[in-house]
Amino acid sequence: MDSNKKCTLAQIEKQSLLSGKTDISLTHILSSERCQRIFSECREFRERVYTPIKTVFIFIKQVLNADKSCQKAVAGVIAGQLSTGEKPASSNTGPYCKARQRLPEETVHELVKEIGSTPINNAPSTWKPFGRDLKVFDGSTVKMADTQANQKVFPQHKNQKKGAGFPIARFVVVMSLTVGTVIDYAMGAYKGKGTGETSLLRNIITCIEKDDIVLGDRYFPSFFLMADLNKRSADGIFRGQGQRHYDFRSGERLGKNDHIVFWEKPYKPAWMPQKEYDAYPDKIQVREFKVAGNVYVTTLLDAKRYHKKELANIYERRWEVEINLKSIKAIMNMDMLTCKKPDMVKKEIGIHLLAYNFIRIIMAEACISHAAIPWKISFKGAVQLLIEFMPHFLNSSTRKNKLLYAEMLALIIKNKIGNRPGRVEPRVIKQRHKPFPTLKRQRSLEKERLMKKLNKRISRNAGD
Repeated sequence: MDSNKKCTLAQIEKQSLLSGKTDISLTHILSSERCQRIFSECREFRERVYTPIKTVFIFIKQVLNADKSCQKAVAGVIAGQLSTGEKPASSNTGPYCKARQRLPEETVHELVKEIGSTPINNAPSTWKPFGRDLKVFDGSTVKMADTQANQKVFPQHKNQKKGAGFPIARFVVVMSLTVGTVIDYAMGAYKGKGTGETSLLRNIITCIEKDDIVLGDRYFPSFFLMADLNKRSADGIFRGQGQRHYDFRSGERLGKNDHIVFWEKPYKPAWMPQKEYDAYPDKIQVREFKVAGNVYVTTLLDAKRYHKKELANIYERRWEVEINLKSIKAIMNMDMLTCKKPDMVKKEIGIHLLAYNFIRIIMAEACISHAAIPWKISFKGAVQLLIEFMPHFLNSSTRKNKLLYAEMLALIIKNKIGNRPGRVEPRVIKQRHKPFPTLKRQRSLEKERLMKKLNKRISRNAGD
């Protein structure tokens, strides 16, 4: 990484995670040949204050901050330049906003994929069941600013009145349960053709590699997905779908409530081209088994090597994707996006996932250094430590930064997730909301109603 890019990264609040000031693994990731090629493929940028790499990291800082305004982001840039004796940039937010618009969404997407998959290759084998990478896919939704442009691409829920709801986007992630990073993602509207979770997953199925074990909820195990996993020499474990009949008296019996059966190819879906449909086999072998009253389906057919209780225990880790998505949406404030245009919304989602991957890599590094397990460490605790350590990294020497970083890694692994079996909490809140009614019509109509009421009162008082 050249000196100009190091100076660029020094302006970012999280610079100690990214620059060469400390021996942090993210430095090597960002300066890797692949990441540098991704940045070099950006559209032509003149010599500007906001270069592509600088724009990315200011954007990361912006989405992680409670105050997500562009004015706050630019103020941080100016403060950083003044602290290093540089000539400060303009306080006008225009140049930064234009730099975000110039940044291709494909660049952000490629960075998420590259940085999310980098630590998996270096993960200890003890983190991998049967020595194989464990991945999971799941979907969620996010809301965004209620603008006409966003409504056109990401329509609001059909049950909400116009002007009283928010545009909704659906996204699907493929996540590594080995280290917790997002490997790939796809997004679309909440409703409409090709916007379901299985449709979005088909767009990113290529990130599933040979010998991977993937997990998914009961929404996913279809004939075509299981066949796709076989084609990629990967395996999957899923909960059985409720509408499918499971008769353990049929097929090749492997034990009690455990057998191998053939699934026949269903009729061609309307969305699938005939040539693609013909490429699928007429039938595939699938293993079905029951543990503790729950039915599972898998492509792991060897019952001696893959005992059904062990597979059921592995499947319990699928819940981690729910927790990780909650971390991204709640702790990192991605539940409500602020961008007002669809292309910027897509970048904002990508930047959130990029920041999440950075933090997960730091957590994985802490676990490797202290023989801990990533999925037993608190994500929120790691974020809190990073935020508190940042000012000290900025104002310390290189030698002290190394010592501080080592101490931070040791503290990260102490924030373990509590084991609270049988915990039950009611889904209610105690604190009362402020006594304002809910907006049920367009804001313009409500404003018009208030103005009529005000003018009527003024006319009545003038007559008195």
